[in-house]
Amino acid sequence: MPRIIEKTRSVDERAKLHKSKWTERHRLHVLLESAGEAAVSLPEYLATPWFLAEFRATVDVIRRWHKKAIWRELEPSLVNPQNFTHTISKLRLAEHMQHLGHEVRIVPKGKNASPDLIVRLYGVGSLLNIECYQPERLSGESKISRKNLDKIVKHSMEKAKKQLPENTPGILAICGFNQPRKELRALKKVIGERLRKTERPNLCGILTLFFSVLYSRRKARQRLTPMMNVDFVHNPSYFGRIIIGDEEAKNHPRLIRTPLREIVGGKLLEKKETSSKVDIGSRTSVPKEISGGFIKKKLRLVDKPSHMSRAVVHSRGILPLFKGKGNTSYLCGQCGTVLVGNGWKFSLSNIVIECPTCQSFNEFPKFKKIELPILGSVALAKGDYYFKDMVILKPGACLLGL
Repeated sequence: MPRIIEKTRSVDERAKLHKSKWTERHRLHVLLESAGEAAVSLPEYLATPWFLAEFRATVDVIRRWHKKAIWRELEPSLVNPQNFTHTISKLRLAEHMQHLGHEVRIVPKGKNASPDLIVRLYGVGSLLNIECYQPERLSGESKISRKNLDKIVKHSMEKAKKQLPENTPGILAICGFNQPRKELRALKKVIGERLRKTERPNLCGILTLFFSVLYSRRKARQRLTPMMNVDFVHNPSYFGRIIIGDEEAKNHPRLIRTPLREIVGGKLLEKKETSSKVDIGSRTSVPKEISGGFIKKKLRLVDKPSHMSRAVVHSRGILPLFKGKGNTSYLCGQCGTVLVGNGWKFSLSNIVIECPTCQSFNEFPKFKKIELPILGSVALAKGDYYFKDMVILKPGACLLGL
């Protein structure tokens, strides 16, 4: 810790000389100044209490990781002002995943694009990549415009595309500090809107990880509690075998049950409820099923296949023939009838569907080998299949025509 402070002192002095905003300075020195002010003002007055609580939590994180073998590779990232907040958030997320029982490996910063964390999931052994993104706009300032939220999410998707390998399930984590609940809800809404338009089968979704401080008071005793707000927005086009659950722990030992106030950006906000539960686990937001899908694609028309030359599906009046909870619907190339509602990119392959409306034949082309780990596939031999019931599609399950 003293070595990091000494190495970053000159950088922070230059930032103050140029009258940079506190969000543009090295955050460790902002926290150190806050701790110094608190030492002078206590007990009569507590200056910038949210920084004081954050300083303690930050020191605790650094102390824990200082004992680990990877510290030598982490320390250089803590010197740069931008990399400092990113690295601290990365370490907090790593600890969060470890607390949930998963094995976590931190990937050192290198020349080639790579995720920040590689997680081996408890109980299944599957690998999950996580890339962290710490936008400056989310460093503590509130009242973020819709335009800036759009920029944050746009850049997040770009980072996910660049850093997360396509052959492994991945999560993009947007990290930040001290944001009001209103801003977090707005961010989550923008994330959901953007994910409904994407076609990335390897992206599980976007996780948000925000450090905040809760203030509680019982009689004469006051308490500042550092906490992590973790949430998750599901990507409806994700097609891997890892399923992110949405169950919350109801009897978790670290649930908070006291009258609380939330400290955000220097303001003390009274929460409306008299009792609160704060879950340290992640929550999943799964978009409700939307009729017709967010993305619509017309299928390619083909001539009527000769007998026993292709796997051909016919309908006994059921529409759509296939339905899931993805974000893409496939339409008849001639009349526009929805043949597959809310499907996924890899749901069907090398299959021909006869449209029950106009009797034209529509082809799902044979896709290349899926590199992403999936649940499995069901093969349809060449021939005619007459469906009288709708087929429910599942993420990670493919229907393949032979």
